[in-house]
Amino acid sequence: MKKIIAIILSLALLLGTGIAAAESAGKVTIGTISINGEFTLQCGLPEGYQVKPLAVNPDLVLALIASEDETKPVMQLSVAYDETYSDVHRMNDLDEEALEILEKTFTDVDPTVEISYGETGLGTQLLIARQNAESYQYIDFLSIYEGYFIEFVLVAPEGAEDRTLTEEQLRMCIDFLTDLDFVPAGAKPRSADTAGKTCTVRIQGYDAETNTLKVVLRAGDLLSDEEVAGYEAGDVITLGSETVEIDSIETDEYNDVILNDEIELRKQESGGYRAYRYEAEFLKDIAEIDIPVTENLVYREQIDPETGDILDEDTVLTGADLVNRIAEETANNGIGFTADNVQITFDEEGNAAVVERFYTPWQ
Repeated sequence: MKKIIAIILSLALLLGTGIAAAESAGKVTIGTISINGEFTLQCGLPEGYQVKPLAVNPDLVLALIASEDETKPVMQLSVAYDETYSDVHRMNDLDEEALEILEKTFTDVDPTVEISYGETGLGTQLLIARQNAESYQYIDFLSIYEGYFIEFVLVAPEGAEDRTLTEEQLRMCIDFLTDLDFVPAGAKPRSADTAGKTCTVRIQGYDAETNTLKVVLRAGDLLSDEEVAGYEAGDVITLGSETVEIDSIETDEYNDVILNDEIELRKQESGGYRAYRYEAEFLKDIAEIDIPVTENLVYREQIDPETGDILDEDTVLTGADLVNRIAEETANNGIGFTADNVQITFDEEGNAAVVERFYTPWQ
């Protein structure tokens, strides 16, 4: 595994060396790796940021991500192949002992670093190493995909008057990693790692020419323990796609945090919190993908398409039925598929297996 903490110490010296302009639409292609399968790396960029590839070869892609505003933090992405982990699909697959070995790669270099865990918007586990020293701070995110170590480091630039890194900046990095694509050679970008997952989606429509559904993936944020512990009445926070002002805050007997007597921040066994209002998780759009409508696709309908009422028994249909239902509801002004009550379950190859529209009282 290639560590890059030492490299970021000199990032400020690179800011004037011709950072490539971000593309105005879509994602930026950083480079291609090809040791354990061939993948093209594509990423979205935070507003005002640009990317500069520093090294691109078959087993390593290294890129600087920075802003012309010298007061904004600097980031560096490293994607490097490690033969020892060649059979690891994702960091989620590692046991506790394997994770402790990875933790030592940070604590052996910097014994004062704080180790915690989080996840991307799509549930991929992240090891987070954070240094909060007054003179120098950084946050290092580590994950694994198909034997490639993904390391993403955030550091305050030399020109910043306040070198403190915030929870908002941490969330910006998690959003970046959520949106980072490993596009297989010859494949159309999927904009997300969906394999083996059930995802909440918004179906935008159907493209008859390509026989694909146009889908927006939606996900909630995992709020860190430190972030929630710092909440106070009067704070304005972001939950999913909403901005919420905290009027009141309390903790119940289950260690869940209740905001404004209606929002539940539910404590997760693995750490952190997820935000809900009336059983509905706060969600935000995280990626757009095209899903082929295959002959094996199953469509499960839990509601009456004309009234929105819950059915006594689910109706099990085909992908072709789903396409017809979308067309009918679009033409007849039915309740449509833009409500937040659709889930897609993907198989281990990332293909859509089941589309389910379920009942929600607020639809």
